[in-house]
Amino acid sequence: MRRFFVPAGTVASREVVLPPELARRLTKVLRLQRGDHVVLADGSGRDYEVKLKDVSARVASAVVVGERPSPPEPSLALVLYQSLVRPQRFELVLEKGTEVGVSRFVPLISGRAQVRTAAGSQRAQRWRRLVTEAAEQCGRGRVPAIDPPAPFEEAVRSAPGLRLIPWESERSQGLRSHLRALEEQPASVSLIIGPEGGFAGEEVELARRAGCVPVSLGPRILRSETAGIVTAALVMHELGEMGG
Repeated sequence: MRRFFVPAGTVASREVVLPPELARRLTKVLRLQRGDHVVLADGSGRDYEVKLKDVSARVASAVVVGERPSPPEPSLALVLYQSLVRPQRFELVLEKGTEVGVSRFVPLISGRAQVRTAAGSQRAQRWRRLVTEAAEQCGRGRVPAIDPPAPFEEAVRSAPGLRLIPWESERSQGLRSHLRALEEQPASVSLIIGPEGGFAGEEVELARRAGCVPVSLGPRILRSETAGIVTAALVMHELGEMGG
């Protein structure tokens, strides 16, 4: 059965009225009909199996026929501060980061970034739709949050938990060795990913003074979007969130 996220409070009784956008998606895109079953999730920790009742392009209703716990979310809160890159590449980070288990995305405005703004509400709506569909596809228990863009200096000072900043000039400390040397499992990790031109030395020094830890990802230089996806996956793996 297909699974869809709906706003909190949508499933308040046995009879459910689906949001108009979802009604259009069910009928125009997926061609579902009366009597078909789908699963609804509202991010509260419960999934609801519903049977479609009245279905049209403008309105759809359903009846709840089953309930179960939503898939568990990672115990690690992973926040990805991804430097702004070209739109298609940034959207790739949102999609794949959601699949990996990122809990929150923060578009990052850094000194060498070729893209300086995240555009307006239409772009934000598209980003929200992308992470929602990715969360549905991969079986997340909730949809990751997307924050407004943050300047670099603000990000390195306010990022929660263990703050890691991959940097191509770091030679003494690798990501894996640092994670394996931790005495306690962190509750949250913030990854601060540089732009296409990389971080300037003074930015890394500012981050270091703010408590961030520069780490190496190895001898190869990764694109910004590749670094974001790969580092998120490596952190989730090393901290036991991807199969132990």
